[in-house]
Amino acid sequence: MPRCSARLFKGMSQAIRYYDIGVNLTDPMYQGIYNGKKYHECDIQSVLHRAKLARVENMLLTGSSIQESRQAIEIAGRYHSEDTHLYYTLGVHPCCVNEFVLKDSQSTIDAPTNDEKFNASLEVTDVAFTKRKLEELYRLMEGQACDPQFRAVGEIGLDYDRLYYSSKKMQLLFFEEQLKISCLFPEKPLFLHMRNCCSDFEAVLKKFIDGFTDSTDRFDHKRLIRASQSTPYMPRIESSGGVWYKFSEGRKFVTHSFTGSTEEMHRVLALSDNSFIGMNGCSFKTQENIDCVREIPLDRLLLETDAPWCDIRRTHDSYKFLYDDVSSCHTAKDDPWDNGLSKAYPDIQKWFRGVKRDKVDKNPAGERDGIVVKSRNEPCFMGHVAMVVAKVKALPAEEVISQVWRTSCEIYGD
Repeated sequence: MPRCSARLFKGMSQAIRYYDIGVNLTDPMYQGIYNGKKYHECDIQSVLHRAKLARVENMLLTGSSIQESRQAIEIAGRYHSEDTHLYYTLGVHPCCVNEFVLKDSQSTIDAPTNDEKFNASLEVTDVAFTKRKLEELYRLMEGQACDPQFRAVGEIGLDYDRLYYSSKKMQLLFFEEQLKISCLFPEKPLFLHMRNCCSDFEAVLKKFIDGFTDSTDRFDHKRLIRASQSTPYMPRIESSGGVWYKFSEGRKFVTHSFTGSTEEMHRVLALSDNSFIGMNGCSFKTQENIDCVREIPLDRLLLETDAPWCDIRRTHDSYKFLYDDVSSCHTAKDDPWDNGLSKAYPDIQKWFRGVKRDKVDKNPAGERDGIVVKSRNEPCFMGHVAMVVAKVKALPAEEVISQVWRTSCEIYGD
């Protein structure tokens, strides 16, 4: 690895501002709940205070189910301020799509069925119920359509690594059905999820990029189309009774938390000039991941923490890139903060103290803004993500941070 020169940080203090495009503030961890047990009080206010100190100006809160999408709206509305800009996405994550077929279920990311056989057996047996759930999602988006904090449709997509949440069949079906609904909001960009499913992911997106006719309209989207204001890019009902769907011209989409191969990265970007990649700590675990970071065009890249998950760990191949010169350091004991990382955070004199989750409330209330929960990621770690990218690409950090900020604002708004 080449030595990091002073040019890496030249002029950074003035240039640093981060846009975290993936924050899961609806996760129970931020209410102090871990694996169903309460350890400390809600600390969202402290999380956002630390993000501000770290110069994270904009955050995109992820909607992962209908319930969590409503929570994202509420949290963004409550905590949005002049200093902390909170926006949100609305959609149902592939791991939560069972909620479109299971009655009386509260599908969330932290509550998998853990039963692949059961998931594989699920079918749409009550079309009327599924139709009502899809319409519920549509009405939620419709009701927020004019809210300037509603920035994207998502998180939607496919995840074949976690079939203990939902089956391939259900994921494919409701990825496509949600993309159909998204076409009723043609100006909204997409926030997408892809895990171990590149071929299917490409095929579904390509249908909407090229345009296609749904001849069956199984869930009666025609009634929604008739009630919506027509634009040149809205779905249209054809004389045959089918529905024509096509992404609007210039519609942008981001495949976030990318963990695929370099070849898959190029395939996803080749889908469209409007295709972008989002990366976080989970995108940097292996040497293959690092090779992908090195090759991705900087102007097609966005960054995120995906908090409270996807932190950068000592065991990851990326960890050494947090140091100015890893050859002179011992990564098992030397703190990267004292070896170059602090330059990514010009407003922070000393990095936040880490405590175990059961110790948070044992600290005086006045000190809790200065602590982070061990093994729980936060938006304040955005500088870590940016530094890895800058070092891997051997580019000035100012250039990486500024370009990623511009790209994020162009897609999701400033």
